[in-house]
Amino acid sequence: MNGFTQRHRQSSVASAALAVILLLTAIFRNAPACPFCLSPPQTLAEQISRADLVLIAELVRFEVYDHGTRPESTLRIRKYLRGQETAARQERLSIGQPIFVQSEAAGAPGDLFLMYGTFPEYSVPGSASTFASTSTNSDAGNANATGKVVQAVLKSDTPVEAFIQKASFLVPELISWNETLAITTDMVSYLEQLPAQADPQPTRLPYFLTNLEHRDPLIAIDAWAEFGNASYDDVVAVKELMSPKDLRRWIADKDMSPERLGLYGMMLGLSGSPADAQFLLSQMMESEPAIEVGNDQATPTRAFRFGAEGLMGGYLLLTGEEGLKQLEETIALPADIPDTARHAFVQSLQFIWSYESDVISKARIQTSMRLLLQNSSMREIAITNLARWEDWESLPVLQTMFAKDCDGDRESQRAILQFAQTCRRSVSARSNAQDYASLAEEFLCEAHLTRPDLLSQNVRDFNAPQ
Repeated sequence: MNGFTQRHRQSSVASAALAVILLLTAIFRNAPACPFCLSPPQTLAEQISRADLVLIAELVRFEVYDHGTRPESTLRIRKYLRGQETAARQERLSIGQPIFVQSEAAGAPGDLFLMYGTFPEYSVPGSASTFASTSTNSDAGNANATGKVVQAVLKSDTPVEAFIQKASFLVPELISWNETLAITTDMVSYLEQLPAQADPQPTRLPYFLTNLEHRDPLIAIDAWAEFGNASYDDVVAVKELMSPKDLRRWIADKDMSPERLGLYGMMLGLSGSPADAQFLLSQMMESEPAIEVGNDQATPTRAFRFGAEGLMGGYLLLTGEEGLKQLEETIALPADIPDTARHAFVQSLQFIWSYESDVISKARIQTSMRLLLQNSSMREIAITNLARWEDWESLPVLQTMFAKDCDGDRESQRAILQFAQTCRRSVSARSNAQDYASLAEEFLCEAHLTRPDLLSQNVRDFNAPQ
């Protein structure tokens, strides 16, 4: 287990809130990113590609002036990762030269730092120039590799047809060093071998696969972020390189962070054997029962792990409809199961629907989602998914629920009205043997007469995500 995993295990309350937010986000977006990777940060490759200069420097000294109010760090350039050709034209930016940064680079002399530099970009209109220049030829000492260096625009006083000359200058003092990040020698080696961002993801991911649980937490974070920003198809493309043995070991670590647990569960579902299905099922709950205090006595209860949605998704990949039936019986239907587990179940259904409907048919997934209509806390999410999946056959059931089971539950009733509005507008609602669009129209007309209070607060039509 790396330091990042150990130090950043999320609390139950924060993780529960995050799980709900991410679930609702997953419903309303159609992102190509890895399904169970939550919200990955920007990768190092992306950050490097967007900077003008990226270099590794060693700390020379750190001092504070003006009674402790003005920090200044002096670092020495060791190696360029980006922009070396541009910097080579300016002697003061060559390897071995010092860089002065008006910020704190805390550490001991010799410590390494990753630095991102950005050139200013501006031009001055009119006849005046920003920098004096009498030469009409480009100066070999000036840099203009990316077009993002300081520009002096020289214009004559003649009309628009007049000759316009541009000269570019690289001024070290005007470079903005956006970040000074302390790094290890392991990180230097990692960065030196970093695959080019322009390369196809299936050729890049094997490198990050070997670094997912690196001892350097910054490397482990970046490797996970690469998978988090990859598409599901790209992850599938490297499944033969995954190690089920390593994945089982990582998943069994009860301190594994939720965002990694979800990814690893999905990866084991892609690369594991049928024997791994029972392992994934057993790993969905915490190893130790939580203690629930009530009625003056403590009662042990099993708590589901945050990140279990990825374990469920991997489990369904290995077991198909048989595994879905098992999850229905143990998670969707029992009354004593926490909603966090049912949220994870919904996410696993969304995953199969969007990416692996060959494993379980969409009709079967719809049937499974309908089971959650009987749970008041899950009803709105279930209705939203059924609308997105155009399960118009659920309309008669929802009409009955509107008047009976949902009586007094205004949020569920509004969700049912939104479902009917979507159905009424859908072309597919008219292609079935029964015209569900007409049925929805009749239902909405009746609701307008009997429950105008609900409709008046539901002015915005519900647009089911595609």
